[in-house]
Amino acid sequence: MVVEGHERETLVDEVRDGNGDQPLTSLHRSAVGSGISLPSRVDEVDDEILRAQLDGEESLDENFENQTRSTMYIFLLTLAIGGLQISWSTEFSNGTPFLLSLGMSKTLMSLVWIAGPLSGVLVQPVVGMLSDSCMSPFGRRRPFMVGGAVFTSLSLFLLSWSKDIIAGLLGWFTGALGGATQILAIIMVYVLDFSVGTVQASSRAFIVDNVPIHQQQVANAWAAVLTGVGNMIGFILGTMNLPKSFPFLGNTQFKCLAAIASFALIASVALACKYIKEKDPRFDPYVRERRVKRRSILDFFRETVHGISRLSPQVRLICDTEFFAWTGYFPMLFYTTTYVGEMYYQEVIHARDPASPSLTSDEIDELWEEATRYASWSLLFYSLTSLIANILLPLIIAPSYSNPELEKPSRFRIKWLTLPRSWMLSHIVFAVAMLSTFFIQTGTQATIMIAVLGIPWAHALWAPFALIAEDIARIKTNVRHPNFERFEHEAGIIMGVHNVFVSLPQVLSSLASSVIFKFLAKPRGEEDDNSIVWIFRLSGLGAIVAAYLSAKIKTPDQLTVEDMTFKGLSTEEESIDYSGEEENGAAQLSREV
Repeated sequence: MVVEGHERETLVDEVRDGNGDQPLTSLHRSAVGSGISLPSRVDEVDDEILRAQLDGEESLDENFENQTRSTMYIFLLTLAIGGLQISWSTEFSNGTPFLLSLGMSKTLMSLVWIAGPLSGVLVQPVVGMLSDSCMSPFGRRRPFMVGGAVFTSLSLFLLSWSKDIIAGLLGWFTGALGGATQILAIIMVYVLDFSVGTVQASSRAFIVDNVPIHQQQVANAWAAVLTGVGNMIGFILGTMNLPKSFPFLGNTQFKCLAAIASFALIASVALACKYIKEKDPRFDPYVRERRVKRRSILDFFRETVHGISRLSPQVRLICDTEFFAWTGYFPMLFYTTTYVGEMYYQEVIHARDPASPSLTSDEIDELWEEATRYASWSLLFYSLTSLIANILLPLIIAPSYSNPELEKPSRFRIKWLTLPRSWMLSHIVFAVAMLSTFFIQTGTQATIMIAVLGIPWAHALWAPFALIAEDIARIKTNVRHPNFERFEHEAGIIMGVHNVFVSLPQVLSSLASSVIFKFLAKPRGEEDDNSIVWIFRLSGLGAIVAAYLSAKIKTPDQLTVEDMTFKGLSTEEESIDYSGEEENGAAQLSREV
């Protein structure tokens, strides 16, 4: 209601008294005259909110997070994850061979790849907390998704063209070209991984924010499927001779892949940000409170440590499982191409006639290019296995939560196979595959083993994120937990803390790998280099511990009992019931994929 005349002046005077010495602008007078109360702390952001209210803008529906989402909505919501994976698969499949081609030793290369884990430890928690308190009218997560995508594309371009850039700048200092190129490549690897971490952290929180509890499993399954599709696209491109097919993109495989990956990432993030509307954080009092309280960068790291201490027991158990699982995933992701490529290279060398002349330097480089393309086939089979598993698993795994409005259960579902149990079995498969390297002798056998790893990787892309998202949504729904009441706003922090548990073991694994390379690695092309093989074998031990921990993850019924116990409840009527007999989002995905 608009207030006129002396009533408006009286309200303005009252507001001035309430705000002390803070001056009242024409904007504030207009707001008071329109019946809009002024905040106790007036600043630029609060002024922006007043303008929005005067223009008739309102916050989104309070039931925003609980609305059932359509398949197209979930597809667009998770699309950025798929686009990001094409960029990541480019780094994954060609990064190690590219760094080795610059003359780096395996020991130095393993230290360079610490960039990814450091991104998870340092960047993703900060991005999560910054996005949690972001007051942009564009949303909390989308600004970080866009910014991360831009820097990812830029760093991919500079990394893939590093040789040409340094040659153009320092062409007259021929002796310094190699070292300068390595320095630029190392810097760009760090920028790339930090940028990828920014997109990853904001995109995962983007999913948690925008779907209800009964669709968290299906949304994360879609993210896993699109990740598999991104892998497939990236690895199919890796098997092609792209410079021959697309010479305008560059004269090397890595340059062409970087250009295609950059376009895919920008396009997918643009579509997701255009069609998925976030809840306006300017109207969220808790987000405004967080913005006022946080003062320095140290506050972010203090809050990360504090966030670990206030994780729910279920999320903490999932994070502990991730810690040991990722001691094995890291070598699999970064050394697979080199492992298979080396086996292929050695097979070709052994098959050569001993009387034939030695290979020239150019012939060796050409053979390594061929070995890298051969290794990309193993990654293609691996990603195909992962994609098939991501599509089939929601069909057969019993859902954790259900919605009675959805259809009847799938006839393919295995009742005893819950998501935690399936995740536990995937760790066992991973451990067996890693230990099978004792018996692998050929590139074909190595390719089969890598393809099998697609099964545990499919779980890694889906299970922990779905389980964490479900527990966040459960706590958001169960308002009887006062110590978890802020979880509704802290998906970014929780996902950031989760990434700490994912990234720290990668740092440890990378350091351990550098030690093994130091003692066991041989110069490029020499025979009987078993350094990567021993890293694979040791990584299987972490998977065994992860299998043990994942067996302890609680079911929804067990969590419901804990909710009742927490408040001393004695009847089912007083407890929130998360169980159900009807179809849930996971099976919906199985029908719609």
